[in-house]
Amino acid sequence: MRKYLLIGVLLVIPTTVFAGENKKFPEAKSGNGELRYIDEVPVLIVRGKPNEMGEQFGKLAVENAPDLLGLHERFLKDSGQEKRYPLLKTLSGVLEPNFPPHIRTEVEAVAKSSKHDLSLFLFANTIADLSSGMGCSTIVVEPERSATGSPLFGRNFDWLATKGITDHTLIVVYKGEGKRAFAAVTVSPICGVISGMNDAGLAVTINEISIKKSKDHPKFNWKGTPLLLAFRRVLEECTTVSEAEKLLREIPRTTTCCLTICDKSGGRVFEITPTNLEVRVADNGVCCCTNHFRTDKLCVDDKCWRYDKLSPLQAKDGAKLSVNDVFAKLDEVSQGKHTLQSMIFEPAQRVLNLAYGEGPATKLKLHKLELGKLFDEK
Repeated sequence: MRKYLLIGVLLVIPTTVFAGENKKFPEAKSGNGELRYIDEVPVLIVRGKPNEMGEQFGKLAVENAPDLLGLHERFLKDSGQEKRYPLLKTLSGVLEPNFPPHIRTEVEAVAKSSKHDLSLFLFANTIADLSSGMGCSTIVVEPERSATGSPLFGRNFDWLATKGITDHTLIVVYKGEGKRAFAAVTVSPICGVISGMNDAGLAVTINEISIKKSKDHPKFNWKGTPLLLAFRRVLEECTTVSEAEKLLREIPRTTTCCLTICDKSGGRVFEITPTNLEVRVADNGVCCCTNHFRTDKLCVDDKCWRYDKLSPLQAKDGAKLSVNDVFAKLDEVSQGKHTLQSMIFEPAQRVLNLAYGEGPATKLKLHKLELGKLFDEK
C-alpha cells in the first residue's frame, strides 16, 4: 500500500512543479490589484489612489518577488557599487523631496506593504540619475516606412545581467485616479518608467547618456525630478509627442539622457540635459538612437557601433519595415547577455511585442500583448 501511495505522490509533485516553474511571480490578488500571466508574461494591474496602488505593488510585485534582497546585493557587487551604496542611499534621499507627490505616496506605501526599507525603493527609482549602466538602442519607423501603415517603435533594454534580474521583469498596468492608464515594462521594484505606453498610444523609452558627454557642460540639478518619474508623468498626463515635449520643458530635470518617444502619428528623439532639450526627427521615415547626443548643440562624441548598424535604415528610398524586420535589426545591435528586454510598440494599435529573459532577448520569443484591452478593462 505504501508503495502505491509513494508512486501517487511522485506523480503529483512533478506536475505541480512543472506547471509553475516559469512563473517567477505567483498569480495573486491584493485589494483591487491583480497579477496574472498573459502569453507567459507576468502582468500586474494596480488600481485606485496612490497609497492603494503602492500597497498592491508592494504585495504582488515586491513581497512576492523572487529573492529581491539577494538580487539587490548581487547588482551592487556586479556594478562595483558595494562601497558606494551608503553614499547612493544618502543621495537618493536627497532626491526624495523632488518625487511627484502622488508617486512619493505610492513608493512609501510599497515599502510599508512589502516590509522593506524605504531606501531600497528610493535607490531603485533614482538609479538612472545617480549611476550609468544602460546601453540601449531604439528605432522609430514612421507610417510611410512601416509595412503596417502605422508607426513601429523598437527598443533594446541593455543593462547589467545580474543573476536573477530577468526573473523580476514584469509589465505593470497603472490605473490611477485622475491619471491616464499606462503600462510600464519594468524590473521590480522600479515604479518609474524605463519603457512604457499609455492608453492614448504614447510610448516612451530612456537611453542613458553620461552627464560628462554633453557639449553644454551641465551640472547635476539636485532640485530636478528623477528621470524615471518624469517620464512616468509623461505617460500619466500626455497624449502626443508635442504634449510630452511641452511637459518635459517645464519639469526641472536632474541629468542627461535621451528619451525616444512615439505616438500614433510618429516619433522623435529628445536629447535632454538639465539646461537644454533638443529634438531629433526622422531621416527618410526612420529615427534611431543609442547612447550619444547627436544634435550640434549637445554632441561631443557620436561614435557608436550600434548606431552605425542602425543608420542605414535611414537611407533614402529604404524598404518598408515590419515588426519582424525591426526585431531582426534590434538583434544586430544586441549586446549579448546584457540585452535583457527587446520590444516593439505599435502605438496606433496599442500593442506591445515583448521578448525578455536571459540575453540576448532578441533570440527569444516575441510575446504579443494587447495593452489596449487591458487599459479598457473595468
